[in-house]
Amino acid sequence: MAESKSTALRIAYDKAADVLYLSIGEPQAGIDEEVHNGVYVRLHPETNQPIGLMVIDFEQRFSRPLAQAIPINLAEFFIPA
Repeated sequence: MAESKSTALRIAYDKAADVLYLSIGEPQAGIDEEVHNGVYVRLHPETNQPIGLMVIDFEQRFSRPLAQAIPINLAEFFIPA
């Protein structure tokens, strides 16, 4: 079953800035909320629903185990209740 473009997970990495960007659907403007040091959830400005994630210092973080790299529960933000 094909995933619709509006809900497809998109991943981009800026090596020069060492920032990982994840977006649900096409990247769009939103409100960034820091949920842990250097980890931001991007929220839709009208619905307050998660539309993306940004991880600063990605390469440095992922030299450690995932639970230490992004010490948040991603399901809390991205899986409907």
